[in-house]
Amino acid sequence: MRKNKLGIFFHAVTIIGILMMESPIILLANRIEPKIFGFPFLIAWILFWWFICTLILLIAYQMDWGRINNRKKEV
Repeated sequence: MRKNKLGIFFHAVTIIGILMMESPIILLANRIEPKIFGFPFLIAWILFWWFICTLILLIAYQMDWGRINNRKKEV
């Protein structure tokens, strides 16, 4: 049951991250000010969500997200 909840969590966070980068919501972040580490806010927004998606997918990969339990690991 724990893996099922983690799978739902990984799916939800990945979909939210992609929506935050690619949907019209990005227009809310389309501002020059404030600058974050010298980047305009839009670039910082995209980099933040890109980092979150990459981190979540890396953790999911390390945990064998989506692997069927009956299938043996290949050596």
